[in-house]
Amino acid sequence: MSNNEQATDQLNSIRLLQIVKKWRKQLLYVFFAATVFSFIISLPFFMKPMFKSYAIIYPDNLQPYSKETQTEQLIQLLNSEDVRDSLISKFNLYKHYNIDTSGAYPRFEVMKRLDENIGIDRTQYESVDIQVFDTDPDTAALMCEALIDFTDQKAISLIRSRANEQLIIAKSMVDEKELQIDSLSAAITKIGAEYGITDYGNQIAGFSREYYKVMGSGGTNSRMESMRKNLEEKGSESIALRNQLDKAIYNYNEYKTKYDITVQDLKKELKFHNTITRPTVPEKKDSPKRAVVMITIILSTLFMAFLVILYQERLKVKIDAALKDIN
Repeated sequence: MSNNEQATDQLNSIRLLQIVKKWRKQLLYVFFAATVFSFIISLPFFMKPMFKSYAIIYPDNLQPYSKETQTEQLIQLLNSEDVRDSLISKFNLYKHYNIDTSGAYPRFEVMKRLDENIGIDRTQYESVDIQVFDTDPDTAALMCEALIDFTDQKAISLIRSRANEQLIIAKSMVDEKELQIDSLSAAITKIGAEYGITDYGNQIAGFSREYYKVMGSGGTNSRMESMRKNLEEKGSESIALRNQLDKAIYNYNEYKTKYDITVQDLKKELKFHNTITRPTVPEKKDSPKRAVVMITIILSTLFMAFLVILYQERLKVKIDAALKDIN
């Protein structure tokens, strides 16, 4: 910085100090007026105190739909409209927030207030920090607790909806396999009744020994020849039907197990969070900070007053210069 610039800065500083000294009484009046005004405006009558109740929870028993984590899914559930609607209904928030339901956008207004009064954030430890603000400390704590409960209800409704879909599919597969088993069993029974084939594997072994023994003795009879023909013509079909029946029974057992598990899941009463910090009734207000409000108002008022003074001083200089030129 050059010497001229330093000199100019010093002159400007001196000039500002001279202006402050000249207008010190007026600035002092403004200071006192701003102090009184800020004291009055920061009273609870004008600025209602806000109380904060908070909770910290971990997700549990949630089933993510995609690549989202359990914590991300829990946050989405906490922010869902269904949960907010439940809060609105339980605490009659239109009345509590003094929102005119006959106005242009009452739902927009109540949702906006909820966004302002509810904070939901993920912590560095993958837990969820819930903060609820309200003018009544008891309501703040009750809303925080209800928010968690309604989120559990929303989560279980989603799981049950998905389980119901799985139940329908599993039931249809169980029914299909039952029909298939009945059909295969009937076909096997028919072959046994008409052709005498009930257990092809054991029958063919025993028949072969007897057949070759009789052949070695000089010949066979018509009964044996008929049985041989039946075994040759229907043996492979009997084996195929037995294999299909075994596979159908195996699949049926699998589908039945899934069906039974799904039925049990539908009956479960689960919680989808583990509470680390439970909501409590706050003992002291969280905001507004009266000292901060007063200091902000006083400094802002003094700054505006000083700007007005500077404007008047510059205007006076211009007017004096104009009068001097005229004279």
